[in-house]
Amino acid sequence: MSTDIAAFAEVIRLRFRKGEVKLPLLPKSVLQIQKIVKDESKGASDIAKVLANSTTFSATVLRIANSPAFRSSSYEIRSLPMAVQRLGGRRTLELMIAISSKLHLNVKDKGFQNMLQRSKKDALYVAVTAKSLAQLLRNADPEEAFLAGMLHDVGVLAVICAVPDLLAPLAQPDQIQIISMLHHEMGGRLLHYWEMPDTFESIASHHGIESDDRPRDKMIDIVDAAIFLVQHYGHAMLFDTKKDIDPMLYPPIQRIGATTTHLAAIELDLDEAVREMELAMQ
Repeated sequence: MSTDIAAFAEVIRLRFRKGEVKLPLLPKSVLQIQKIVKDESKGASDIAKVLANSTTFSATVLRIANSPAFRSSSYEIRSLPMAVQRLGGRRTLELMIAISSKLHLNVKDKGFQNMLQRSKKDALYVAVTAKSLAQLLRNADPEEAFLAGMLHDVGVLAVICAVPDLLAPLAQPDQIQIISMLHHEMGGRLLHYWEMPDTFESIASHHGIESDDRPRDKMIDIVDAAIFLVQHYGHAMLFDTKKDIDPMLYPPIQRIGATTTHLAAIELDLDEAVREMELAMQ
């Protein structure tokens, strides 16, 4: 018996609109740091104290602060206050939220666990590629581009964690198709719920969609260019949106002004850069 994909997706939308499902919560330590960042009387040492109470976050923040992607000087940072100072308070918070979005793998269904792991891997490839584009083109903040890539498909997490009971009986191709239909809307909803800046919410809601109401935001184009290139260079993503066209003809790549030289540099370093970030974010 075939599944009416559109009707099924609408049932899930209705659950969200009625508030009958719960969105994933941020860890307590992230919520504490959100309050600190909003308090102008607090600083890096206050954030570091919260981080120190979380083995997962403290070790990861230190590794990322010392990673080639975020390291701005030659010396190694060994203390959490210095790591927060290097990254900045707000950027540390945003990074923790991005990490949190990849930690919600506590669903029991093995198929959903595999789907979330694939989405995590996809996000890292897109994040690394987006950061490289921003660095090469010098037209956007590379660290913001990295975080945008990490969070662009957070809607996968939102849907799977909210309605696993509805999705579980379906065949996996149907599950993926339904999540693909919903992840823009639910990703934007989740990032709004998590109080992320509007830019990230907009990217989650509009990436991959060429439409009249698409915001004219360079960061969305960078993320879309990154998604295209990741697939063009051979990484099979959860949502197969690969387009068999010359990269230089892809509108987002044209809009950000990338050249064949830029793209060749990204292809050369992509897999190694992803491996480095995987180690940092373990």
